[in-house]
Amino acid sequence: MQVQTTSRRRSSRLAAAVAVIVVGVLALAGCGGGTDGTAKRAAPQPPKRCTAAECPELPVYSQKRLDPSGVTAANSNETVPAYMTEVLDDLDATWQEWFAELNIEGISPGRELIAPGSSFTSECAEPGEPALTSDFPNAFFCPVDELPDGVGVKRKGSIILPVETFAEIWQGKLLGSKGVMLGDFTAATIIAHEYGHNVMWRLMDAYKMSESQLPTGNDPELLADCFAGNWAATVFARKDLSLKEIAQAAALVISVGDPAPNQGHGTSFERIRALTRGFMENFSSQGQPLTCLKNYWPGVLGS
Repeated sequence: MQVQTTSRRRSSRLAAAVAVIVVGVLALAGCGGGTDGTAKRAAPQPPKRCTAAECPELPVYSQKRLDPSGVTAANSNETVPAYMTEVLDDLDATWQEWFAELNIEGISPGRELIAPGSSFTSECAEPGEPALTSDFPNAFFCPVDELPDGVGVKRKGSIILPVETFAEIWQGKLLGSKGVMLGDFTAATIIAHEYGHNVMWRLMDAYKMSESQLPTGNDPELLADCFAGNWAATVFARKDLSLKEIAQAAALVISVGDPAPNQGHGTSFERIRALTRGFMENFSSQGQPLTCLKNYWPGVLGS
């Protein structure tokens, strides 16, 4: 995810986009069943593919799981990594259950939270680029970095998050630039977006697809936005997400939209549409991964 220059019309786009999100959100209040968080796994079976007619739904937990971050300028070195870890753990648990329905395991990404005073060298870096520090103005998923996941298992494919850059979100800066309507769910949505890239790569790996079969153009980023909306919908369904936090997510994707079409990430309109598609279906029900796959990666669907 990268910050892009925004126009003077951002405030009007923001108001319109937040309205689109909020109009349908109350319809989701009673949607989604509860689960105790334990996936039922049978003996190993060949991976199944989603089809246009059938695909698992993302599970919804029966209780609140995300506590407020409690981030302040004085305690950010402790509270920011703790909140980032909490969000990653929730994403792991939610997506692992969905993948289990497709007979796919081992999907949790490695994770690197670059702490103040430390650095990290990513395999995705260009030759000669310096090591990343905790104020690196971006977050990303690297498919070749091999790092421990949340329970210490090394995974190829990792999410890289700079702690100081995330701490600035609560100080009014978004990935190094001035932002609006920032807070806990701004940070959570960035992490969920990067996790969306992990979801895409795990599907590719499970189905033994080549990189040439991945989405093209803006679609990889829009798919990640859509998957982030899927997860946000499960958080809302368990009454763990406020309208203010939904507005934070909407403001985020508008702020990082490309200024013109076909520049790799999607315009603000395209990104808010992707997030909305992931969050809700026709303003009446919780959005699901199948909607995201149909719109941004139909080539992965089985017949």
